[in-house]
Amino acid sequence: MDELKSVNLSKFVSEAVSYICEAKLRSADIQAAVQVCSLLHQRYKDFSPCLIQGLLKVFVPGKSGDDLDTDKNSRAMKKRSTLKLLIELYFVGIVEDASIFVNIIKDLTSLEHLKDREATQTNLSLLSSFVRQGRLFIGLRSHGHESYDEFFKDLNVTADQKKFFKKALNSYYDAVSELLQSENASLRLMEAENAKVLSAKGELSDENTASYEKLRKSFDQLLRGVSSLAEAIDLQPPVMPDDGNTTRVTTGTDVTPSSGKEPSVLEPIWDDDDTKTFYESLPDLRAFVPAVLLGEAEQKLNEQHAKGREQSSVRF
Repeated sequence: MDELKSVNLSKFVSEAVSYICEAKLRSADIQAAVQVCSLLHQRYKDFSPCLIQGLLKVFVPGKSGDDLDTDKNSRAMKKRSTLKLLIELYFVGIVEDASIFVNIIKDLTSLEHLKDREATQTNLSLLSSFVRQGRLFIGLRSHGHESYDEFFKDLNVTADQKKFFKKALNSYYDAVSELLQSENASLRLMEAENAKVLSAKGELSDENTASYEKLRKSFDQLLRGVSSLAEAIDLQPPVMPDDGNTTRVTTGTDVTPSSGKEPSVLEPIWDDDDTKTFYESLPDLRAFVPAVLLGEAEQKLNEQHAKGREQSSVRF
């Protein structure tokens, strides 16, 4: 940071912009990136316009060749970190116009994306993250951080922009909730059909099993995404109708709605080995607590007295 303040980088502004735009930032890196951007913003007037333009390229629709799962996953992660960075840059005044978020949200809430399930999952995650980080954009108060509301009052988000964000998010939530209801109906229909097959033949074919697992996993992921968005915009999460006529069909590699993963693949309950050791390797309290507090001192004294009486009786 000290070098950024002292070294003349006027000839390398474009390189600095490219490096920041291409960096794979984690959530923990965002604040450090904001500090770097803030220093460069203060020293070089052409830095911020180039940076914003470069960051917004992340949200341009991908090329038709971007079909690999690794490409899709990396693009989704890049969008998430870039959106977080842009919001933080807006909070510190480097991004001055909130209209850039209007264009981003307009694309993310486009109903055309609902035809692509992976795009829907990504957009739900991005929208939930956007609302949690920038509740002021839709006029929501910050839970437990009332002081933030005073700070946000000075940010230039117009009433029309807040109205747009709120309407776009609510309309998208309604549409994706309808999609969830439709997928739930398809899932329950498949479960009813599978139950009939199980009753008649005792087992499902590999094809039926694979189809069911795919649909159920898709439904579970969509349910989590919709519920997360509902929580972010202060709405009640969707409740799926239950007619009591069908039940979840187990296939041997059952997927639970809560995790979306096979029970055979257990997630570790400890974050790291140190945490595991802390909870599982319990110390011997007698090495740290005085014996009198554990009642051991009195017990030893009684044993000594009893031993003394026994020795006395032997002498007599």
